[in-house]
Amino acid sequence: MLCGSPVAADYGSRRKRREEVSRALASLAAVRDAEQRSLGNVPENFQNSESFESGEQAVEILDEIVDLLASVY
Repeated sequence: MLCGSPVAADYGSRRKRREEVSRALASLAAVRDAEQRSLGNVPENFQNSESFESGEQAVEILDEIVDLLASVY
């Protein structure tokens, strides 16, 4: 019986960490998707602006983070 054992406690905390990573992954993906939609609505004459380029960079970074988290999750 594992109840109360260190193995059971470790499993419970591991499961909680995985749930937290899953929630963080979903939140980051939602932020990335919202930023992508926002960039899609920028008029063409503003697409070479510094602000637009910063947004593109943010999306790229969020993509990398989501991929990394997904690979360890």
